[in-house]
Amino acid sequence: MKSRASHLLLAMLLLTPSAQANLTIHPMRTSVGAEKAAVIRVYSQSTQPQYVQASLRRIVDPAGGGEHEVEVPASQADIALTPSKFALAGGGNRLVRVIPLHGVEHETAYRIYFEGVRAPQDGAVETPADRAQASIGVSLVWGALVNVLPANGSVRLELRGHTLRNTGTLRVGITSVADCDAAGTCVAHDVSRSLYPGASLQLPVTVDPGHTLQLRYRLTRDGYREHLERLKPLSPE
Repeated sequence: MKSRASHLLLAMLLLTPSAQANLTIHPMRTSVGAEKAAVIRVYSQSTQPQYVQASLRRIVDPAGGGEHEVEVPASQADIALTPSKFALAGGGNRLVRVIPLHGVEHETAYRIYFEGVRAPQDGAVETPADRAQASIGVSLVWGALVNVLPANGSVRLELRGHTLRNTGTLRVGITSVADCDAAGTCVAHDVSRSLYPGASLQLPVTVDPGHTLQLRYRLTRDGYREHLERLKPLSPE
């Protein structure tokens, strides 16, 4: 998996590298489905009240070479956050719900960012937290990865030469691959990569005729449960 996808904690220090995070979140990764919402809890690490804002971005080409994030208007997003802005008491915590809005055809990845911001200016009085943030000049941003699952997801993988392609509708988190001969002797190769629907992966081995590729992988919906599948190479297109 690419570093952007595997490192979910993002800290941006604007002026000083010695600042401490004034909030944390849990979990750092979750998923929602057609009938399954999720929750993320935001914890205050400060004795002062804070005002927190959550923002949403869609991940394009997740875990791929062209991975990047784009802002998504609320009207076009597959999920909604409630609340997206809230006050957080010193030492307190707040639950944010991640709600699926409509179904998706393929597993999709989003990242939700949480950051401390200034309180609304419509008649609000500056709080100690506002003054502290202004004096420190630091903004720490936490990012949580959220996968949106299709209602009837499927796993389909094709092997042609040393190219593995995900033709299904679910992300496949590959944990290992092995080249196995007809006698069942397998030679393992190190591969650790998330393969999203429509993506391809160049394997470190070409499976010879009569051999099979043994894949061990995990699915978002199954957590740490590991699946095992053997693939026969298809003829080159």
